[in-house]
Amino acid sequence: MAGLVLLIDDDKLPMQFYVKAMEQKGFEVKQCYEPDSAIAFMEKKASGIDAIILDIMLPPGKRYGKKKDTHEGLITGVFLLEELREEDHYPDTPVIVLTNVKNPDTLNEFRNKPLVKVAQKMDYPPFELAELVEKLVETETKVDS
Repeated sequence: MAGLVLLIDDDKLPMQFYVKAMEQKGFEVKQCYEPDSAIAFMEKKASGIDAIILDIMLPPGKRYGKKKDTHEGLITGVFLLEELREEDHYPDTPVIVLTNVKNPDTLNEFRNKPLVKVAQKMDYPPFELAELVEKLVETETKVDS
């Protein structure tokens, strides 16, 4: 079972280990480093993304830089997830919010949202995250069948 995972995180070096772990599980991984390129990729792809891994702290880019107060990028991921769900780009795609953020107010933005799991980076080394992605994609595939 393989599929396409969209990884949205501006940390290039640390994320390469996550990418390699997911590739070893058979996933194709597309990494975007900020919201502008992630939304452009999703609009171009139109469908076929099996899971999205999203960091909370991202550069605002042009998309949010002037429109919304992202608190200098500290909550850019919140706005990006809202946009994904509101515009129905990927309403049924599982999202893993992979973050180092511990602020309960920020994390509460993701709690109780369907198909969203919050994972702390320190609790999910690369292979454990790859296993989580695999389980989420398998579960979604079974539900869709």
